[in-house]
Amino acid sequence: MSPLAVAFLATTFLTIFLFVRSHRDPGPLAFYLSGYAALQYGIATTGFYENTEVLPPPFLLNVVPAIVFVIWLFVAQRGKAFAAGFMPDRLLWVHFVRMPVELILFGLFTAGLVPEVMTFAGSNFDILAGLSAPVVWYLAYYRKLMSPALLRAWHIAASLLLLNIVASAVLSVPLPIQQFGLEQPNLALLMAPYNLLPAVVVPLVIVGHIAGFRTERGEVAQKPA
Repeated sequence: MSPLAVAFLATTFLTIFLFVRSHRDPGPLAFYLSGYAALQYGIATTGFYENTEVLPPPFLLNVVPAIVFVIWLFVAQRGKAFAAGFMPDRLLWVHFVRMPVELILFGLFTAGLVPEVMTFAGSNFDILAGLSAPVVWYLAYYRKLMSPALLRAWHIAASLLLLNIVASAVLSVPLPIQQFGLEQPNLALLMAPYNLLPAVVVPLVIVGHIAGFRTERGEVAQKPA
């Protein structure tokens, strides 16, 4: 396994750890997320997701379950009840992983596995969300100097940065909808372990924004112990 792959797996584990510790009932979350990540990794190692010649593309199996989970979490009554258990101050730390993710994406670009548009050398500025997350946590939750409105504005801005890279990544996969990276398409996310980026890491970051925004809509959480 390459150093880049090892670094990405470590980043995925860090994402799961930070996400799990942000919930008041971490046990079930840790069990299901770890199992799901292992399952998706195992499927990807067979090369199943790399087949882009058939429709519907097998890669949908890598992303649809996460989409269903996010919808369930914020639409279903039981999902909403579970989402209420997130602690917004801890949840904010999930966004820290966007820094190493962007560095890994750049490494994948130099290896010819993703197009430049998916990196900070192109039109992906999501690293700014990762860099600002610790500062936002310090100002909003430790020093309590950031207003709830400003905190929500950060969530919106960081969500737009995430939406930008998600769109670029989807439109760079060698499928009929491809618009970017025609000479160097997005191949990495079809392969293990990088398939865990859309399967696990990105969905958890999305949940971090939605849950954080909804919780902070009233007021900033109390200063953590």
